[in-house]
Amino acid sequence: MSDTPRKPAANNDEMVRDNASQLRQSRMSALGMPTEKSKNFGVTTRRLGVMLGRDMWRIVFISSLAVASVVLVVLGPRILGHATNIVFDGLMRRGGRTGIDFDSLHRTLFIALGVYAASYVLAYGQAFLLAGVVQKSMHRLRLDVESKIHRLPLDYIDRNSRGDLLSRVTNDIDNMAQSLQQSLSQLLTSLLTIAGVLVMMFTVSWQLALIALVMIPASLGSMRVIAARSRRAFMAQWRNTGALNGVIEETFTGHAIVKAFGRQDAVEAQFDELNENLHRAGFWAQFMSGSIQPVMMFIGNLNYVAIAVVGGLKVAHGQMGLGDVQAFIQYSRQ
Repeated sequence: MSDTPRKPAANNDEMVRDNASQLRQSRMSALGMPTEKSKNFGVTTRRLGVMLGRDMWRIVFISSLAVASVVLVVLGPRILGHATNIVFDGLMRRGGRTGIDFDSLHRTLFIALGVYAASYVLAYGQAFLLAGVVQKSMHRLRLDVESKIHRLPLDYIDRNSRGDLLSRVTNDIDNMAQSLQQSLSQLLTSLLTIAGVLVMMFTVSWQLALIALVMIPASLGSMRVIAARSRRAFMAQWRNTGALNGVIEETFTGHAIVKAFGRQDAVEAQFDELNENLHRAGFWAQFMSGSIQPVMMFIGNLNYVAIAVVGGLKVAHGQMGLGDVQAFIQYSRQ
């Protein structure tokens, strides 16, 4: 017998209820039905923030690099629009002293090149430092998970699939690292880019800015619908991954027992069922997440056509410069 202390009966009953709830969710996912939302999302997020807060000074520096990079990116289209105006004005001049001011054009293009180069360097530095922070945090998380597993009572490990526990330690932490790597950077830069682009768009033309803003509700509504369905599909995918890993690990560990009791056919049938569930869930997860980009491109193209038509009319009436329309189109694509 083990010297490991056992939990009180109340805690054991609670864990049994949790396991039954997880089993119900697994069956619902296999049938394609919606699953429950994450438990204690706010508490988990705060704990994750505390874990990342150990590198707070690095995060502040990374945020500063992101702000500087976004500011330069937002300024780029306006500078290129000024270069277009130089060319357009030079071609449209009449009289004896016609021509393009190439000195001003070259100076403007070199400024644009420097702005984009500096923005790339800052974005590269931000991504490099952020990767270090995330991986260091995940390293500490793996140590915490290992320590937690060593403290678990044996009856908990006996009642739960070893493959599912392994999947939590490996796949789930890797997914968390990948999500943090992408989400933290994209969340900050996207918010800053939206704010900067909106300011520049209203600076260029408030009429065209309103046309561009009309497309935002359509984009948000489409993303909301797709993201909700994609979330359910990914939950089912990783839940089936854990179940399949559990069957594989237990089958190969107890291969002699499976052969001795003639359970090969039952194990193969169970594997085929879980493999099919994983295939179906993985297909819909990838399909739904991959459909976001085409939908956004379609809505963006509608926005592009509207801005091009209205902007062209304003240029024809002398209300805007051609370079301003070019800059605005670039902003709307962002």
